[in-house]
Amino acid sequence: MIRATLGIALALAIVPAVATAEGIEFHTDLPGEQSPASFEAKPQPHVLGIKYLYINRCAGGCVITKGTDDARTHSTAAPDDPGGTKYNLSEFAHGDESWNEVMQCLREVYSPYDIIVTDQPPPAGVPYNEGIAAGTQRELNLSGLLGYAYNNQDCSPRSYALSFTFANEFSPQSINGMCRVVAQETAHSFGLTHSFEFTDGRSACNDPMSYRTDCGGRRFFRNDFARCGEYEAASCGGCGGLQNTHQKLLNILGPGTPLTAKPDVTLTSPQNGATVVNGSFVGAQAFSERGIFAIELWLNGYKWNTVKGASWGSNGQAIATYQVQLPADVPDGVIDIVVKAKDDIELTTETPVITVTKGSPCASADTCAAGQRCEAGKCFWDAPVGEVGDVCTFEQFCKTGVCTAVDSGEQRCSVGCVQGIADSCPMGFTCLETADVGGGLCWPSDDIDTGCGCSSGGELPVTSLFGLGLVALLFRRRRR
Repeated sequence: MIRATLGIALALAIVPAVATAEGIEFHTDLPGEQSPASFEAKPQPHVLGIKYLYINRCAGGCVITKGTDDARTHSTAAPDDPGGTKYNLSEFAHGDESWNEVMQCLREVYSPYDIIVTDQPPPAGVPYNEGIAAGTQRELNLSGLLGYAYNNQDCSPRSYALSFTFANEFSPQSINGMCRVVAQETAHSFGLTHSFEFTDGRSACNDPMSYRTDCGGRRFFRNDFARCGEYEAASCGGCGGLQNTHQKLLNILGPGTPLTAKPDVTLTSPQNGATVVNGSFVGAQAFSERGIFAIELWLNGYKWNTVKGASWGSNGQAIATYQVQLPADVPDGVIDIVVKAKDDIELTTETPVITVTKGSPCASADTCAAGQRCEAGKCFWDAPVGEVGDVCTFEQFCKTGVCTAVDSGEQRCSVGCVQGIADSCPMGFTCLETADVGGGLCWPSDDIDTGCGCSSGGELPVTSLFGLGLVALLFRRRRR
């Protein structure tokens, strides 16, 4: 069965309107609510290798037929009318300038994935999905919506799917509004459901799959695990325990080339040659088109501290100043400081190196942290070589930065995981929930009692690790 997702609604009698700064009101069909979402449509099988997302402005108008949902025949099952009923959808009403801005926004939003976003019909015989961005809801004999799409209940992807964004309900200036609705409706066809909040409690309002309006700006599919739901956190149902919209599109479509720029970051303090002490702060100013996900403090080639990106406001995430504190256990010595700014898909910019001094330069490794060497007055670790599962004595040996033990046993390199998420651990490892940590640990399956009830994962794509990074921080321990 395929269910329709009424991506954006204008008014449902039992739900109060929530208006954004752009005058858009977001709603969805509620469980049990009788709406066009209750109609069934014959599923179209997903065609592997789909490379075209056709955004149709309906130049001269589009004729839509009530029937099986299919982009090739411009038929849809949504309206509550007899099969074969014809509807005339008016063309995009806001002119070429607005259309080109919407298309550029969509190309940026989908650019991390291997798919061509085009407003020209795909070549004959090439599988595609289509998003109509034109007309009004009433022209399709619907009410209370700004868009809708069908998606499989198990959140599997579809091809030749047809989605609708009623663009003529928007103002010509509402570029981000039109873009995010088209992005949401077309992404339903690839198996994405609605996101409500990320696992640390932050609002998912910066992801197009969210109905939340507590922040603004351009929305992107986020490389972060989120709880599902429209107006409250809910189970993702057949879609899994949590949803990472970026990772899912990456797995389905393959990697593309992001059009968004890398972050801008400037180190503001301390000055080169300064003296620092325990508790000193390193200041940096940063901004990113996708938003700053994390600011990292690197000292002598090792990441010593991280702060999250600034909160999102009505216009998105503004340029912000960040203060990152030197941990108290940073050894004395000469220190090279680098600040790295990352967005959520790990596009990274780093500042030029400055050199400061804390206390006296080291004379030997005796005054350095466990596993460090001392050269030229600097305490530092060699580049990490430990793979997940390798025996370790300090975390800097591990490529993941996690060295921990289970049940007071031998310490091993590990990585964070989320139980209930397929492929959350490398092959041969189990996502183990630990009583003293929270979150999960990937642990060698043959070292775990199979009666623990843990979930096994398959091979973990490298791109998943960044999204799991904050989970890993939950159980990171320093080994001195």
